[in-house]
Amino acid sequence: MNPNMKNSTALFLLLIPTVALTTSNLAASNPVTSNLVAPDELSCSIDVLGKLGWDIVANSATTGFENTGTCDTDKTPVFKYNRATEYDDKILFRSKDALHSVTSKCLFNRNYHSAVKSSVKQLTDNTRFEFLPVGNDPRDPFLPPEGTWDTKSAKGYDIPLQSITKSVQALYKKPFVAECSTAVQIAQLAALTEHYGAATDAMMSVNEVGIGTWSQYAKVPAIAAKQSLFIDRKARKKDGLATLAEYGHAAFYGQVGYMRPYKGIRYIDSLDNLGQNYVIVNISDLTVAAIKARKKPLKELSRISIDMWKKYRKRHAEGEPVDLLKKEMQAELEAADPFFREIEIYVHPLAVKNFAQHVARQFGFNPRTPYVFEVYEDYQQGYFYNRFIEHNMNACLNGNT
Repeated sequence: MNPNMKNSTALFLLLIPTVALTTSNLAASNPVTSNLVAPDELSCSIDVLGKLGWDIVANSATTGFENTGTCDTDKTPVFKYNRATEYDDKILFRSKDALHSVTSKCLFNRNYHSAVKSSVKQLTDNTRFEFLPVGNDPRDPFLPPEGTWDTKSAKGYDIPLQSITKSVQALYKKPFVAECSTAVQIAQLAALTEHYGAATDAMMSVNEVGIGTWSQYAKVPAIAAKQSLFIDRKARKKDGLATLAEYGHAAFYGQVGYMRPYKGIRYIDSLDNLGQNYVIVNISDLTVAAIKARKKPLKELSRISIDMWKKYRKRHAEGEPVDLLKKEMQAELEAADPFFREIEIYVHPLAVKNFAQHVARQFGFNPRTPYVFEVYEDYQQGYFYNRFIEHNMNACLNGNT
């Protein structure tokens, strides 16, 4: 008998259910016996890996992982194990580690991409999703359709009234008002809801999410928990763009950030165009490589924006027409670096454009200040991701898979 085998008869009876797993070996196990055995933490952790999109290979001659570079390739990661030759505690350690690995997070974000594109398109297609009336500052940043969001709670921010999915669906079809900061919150919540589908309301309560001003938004449980996917406070402070590039292409999808006025509010002529909160919708491989090649990409790319502004600000002061300057600025920025040309961002109410278009547009409204770039923490994506794992682990352990 193999010295690594422990209670072999019992172990083979604990082979995991075939739900969401893609291996013929598992399907060959005795279904009657398997259904009589209570699920354990090991079988459940492997089951959740399958739900995340891993291929599972049981009874494998070689154990370990394959195709772990999920941020840079379209390959499916593989988890290989063998309960006849590995101790259960070792397999459990590997499976639990895999659940929270960069491989799994990149796999999630890779699959999340389609939900980001879909949610942004549906919000853009809703022509009754309007920006707040010009000049209404200070303002309530979110006026949702009546009867779909709770706007009177004591929490300080608006929460879904009946369910998250129903409240989000209302924003695709009904008239409502929001400005760009709450619009990125809406787009992010909508994308997450689309990605998780019907599971959203099963794993999340309406009290865990919300829409509001940034100070209110920070109190929303999904944000306040500070469970990042890729970008936490430390990574943001260091350089969020560099962190995303280090992970790889797929890490950028759905990330939220801000184009902010470098000189501050005293140099703003159009308060309604103070800055632009954005969601990254698409990015090219060329852009990821260019960002990765820089030591401090956010600082360096912001410097390009500042230097470009100085050049065009001088021409503006000499009396050249702003419309002509905007066109030339956009073209020159697009030629300067793929960051300005080949990242597509969603900004309400301007749909999907690249950074060069937004920088040039801001010059037209606020020519007295250049614009620089920030990447926000991705706490809400991380919270949903962790909740998905927790919900499915608990369901499995309770026999509800």
